[in-house]
Amino acid sequence: MKKLIASIAVLLLLTTVYAIPADAADVYVDTDGVNDGIVGISYNGEADTRYKVMISKGSEEYYYDYFGPGIEYFPLQNGNGNYKISFLELMSGTKYKVIYTKNINAEIESDTTVFLQSVQNVNWNSEMETVALANELVKGLTSDKDKVEAIYLYIVSNIKYDYEKINTVDSRYIPDVEGTLKSKKGICYDYSALFASMLRSQGIPAKLIKGYTDNVEGYHAWNEVLIDGQWVIIDTTYDAMMRSYNSDEGYEKNHTEYRIARVY
Repeated sequence: MKKLIASIAVLLLLTTVYAIPADAADVYVDTDGVNDGIVGISYNGEADTRYKVMISKGSEEYYYDYFGPGIEYFPLQNGNGNYKISFLELMSGTKYKVIYTKNINAEIESDTTVFLQSVQNVNWNSEMETVALANELVKGLTSDKDKVEAIYLYIVSNIKYDYEKINTVDSRYIPDVEGTLKSKKGICYDYSALFASMLRSQGIPAKLIKGYTDNVEGYHAWNEVLIDGQWVIIDTTYDAMMRSYNSDEGYEKNHTEYRIARVY
């Protein structure tokens, strides 16, 4: 069955950035985790003002909404080298001004390290119920493949697609994995964030990916998981939907049917 659902609303707004000097004394960049593939940002600004973080390396640029007021962590997913970290404040419409810039050099130990970290949209810590459940699901299992399958089966069997949410979610939406687990429903972004968080908590590298697939209408989110040295595409949203039609195609998907736009 193809083109099941329109998985995630996406507003591809063009952000215009202006380099305007401003007081950036309250911007803090935590570089302690840079060599693990993450950077932290905090800012004590106005609560009713929108902010963005821009992380660039060469021609690659990633934009993130910053919600604050505490520190938020973002991935350095483009490998070793020099990154430019910019903090932006909304002027009007989609026009932002740069109020802070910092250049950092990342010497990341391996290509998989970043995909084990807790970041803004794949957020986890040892105190979460999500992690406690992952611990329970993999108890007694020794291979990463068996652990991946156990967590995968829980998600596709218990999390339902939220058709109401897909009609109301906006471009600033960030998954809450604890909320997804509690409500047992979500959109593709929720499925993939929950799966990645649970796997990372078990030391299994997992990417959250956004892009397009032949199987689903619209902008979509899925995962790539490192199993036995190979990155395997797993689409828990699609598979959960297929199970509702009593169809089980297996969890590994064909790379030719998935086109990557963003990796986290």
